[in-house]
Amino acid sequence: MEIEAALRRHFGHDGFRPGQAAIVSAILAGRDVLGVRTTGSGKSLCFQLPAVMSSGSTIVVSPLIALMRDQVEGLRRQGIDAAALTSATGRSERSELLRRLGTTPPRLVYVSPEGLATGLGRSLSAVLQPARVVIDEAHCISDWGHDFRPEYRNILPWLETAGRPPVAAFTATATPGTRRDIEDCLGLRDPVRFVSSINRPNLRWEVHVSGEPGFALESIVTAVLQSLREGEGASALIYVLSRAGTGRLAHSLRCRGAPAVAYHAGMDSATRSRLQDDFARGVHRVMCATNAFGMGVDHPTIRLVAHLGMPAALEAYVQEAGRAGRDGQPARCLLLPLPGDDRLHRARIRSRRKTDPGTSPDQRASNRRIAALAHRRLLAMRSYARTRGCRRTSIARYFGEPEPVCTGCDSCGSGG
Repeated sequence: MEIEAALRRHFGHDGFRPGQAAIVSAILAGRDVLGVRTTGSGKSLCFQLPAVMSSGSTIVVSPLIALMRDQVEGLRRQGIDAAALTSATGRSERSELLRRLGTTPPRLVYVSPEGLATGLGRSLSAVLQPARVVIDEAHCISDWGHDFRPEYRNILPWLETAGRPPVAAFTATATPGTRRDIEDCLGLRDPVRFVSSINRPNLRWEVHVSGEPGFALESIVTAVLQSLREGEGASALIYVLSRAGTGRLAHSLRCRGAPAVAYHAGMDSATRSRLQDDFARGVHRVMCATNAFGMGVDHPTIRLVAHLGMPAALEAYVQEAGRAGRDGQPARCLLLPLPGDDRLHRARIRSRRKTDPGTSPDQRASNRRIAALAHRRLLAMRSYARTRGCRRTSIARYFGEPEPVCTGCDSCGSGG
């Protein structure tokens, strides 16, 4: 087939992962697409391959500079012309790219949702006239999504100024409500929907709870040291709720013999990039990070993803935990709730309801709605952490999927 030959020629792969070929074909046919594919299932290839197989440029709207940088560098290593326009793009590089837009534009141009509202965004729509637009991490456009970013709401008006090219929206996790909201907010026209199961049989889901002092840290140390013994290249990713907590945990792990480093959004971009690269290359085998780390990171041999502290939403937890075992081999997803988690999240939700005196009634109503949604997501997360039934089934039900066969869960006692 033509797409399989192009896959080998441009990316060096002998075959597609399950579901990829159908998505590529739909995009090449000019259809609007909604793709919900779990972490590690190869979402990026689904839009990168059509971009190099057809004429014109593809605009990719992506939320993180590091994510854009990694994808652009990977494409360039494959000999594919790609560029990113971000706040980190140098003046000369930006000028050169803008000059190229009307003559020999790159096959893929990455831009943030904020960038679409600037003069740069207007240049992309007026001069480039994109062949298609891809929305990565599309759950960010939805109030129902766990990482709502209001800047994503500017995408639909921008699409109209760009002549409304075909749109493909991708995300790793989305409930049925989130999927409907993505389609409505982007104005998708008769989209072809590709929704893969959230269930990944190679992952074992565990929750460890105890009121004993030091229990969580001892559980983390034991799990990390065990994961590092599971083969060459094995690594661990530990999520912490606060920036200060990443440094404290990394220090504690180093004192116990685990080679750990800290990562959070308060670090400068050069340091974050270096830490990401070193973790991917195995220089650092244990990463203690806030949720600023991980989106788009392609690290196949993470044997453990642990959360020291409970996230505020089950969607966020499943997406972050799903960074374990991307190579298909057995891996653990370990949650260790802490006593103050619920209080912390409730305080953050209450702060969302607060508004300035001059806020309009519509904005106040919107804030209340978003806070109510956040509260329901927190209840779902807490229900998962406290369930005495199958944790895999708890996740499947939340995402509107049939009850799966449990292949790894501490409640069922399977897979361990």
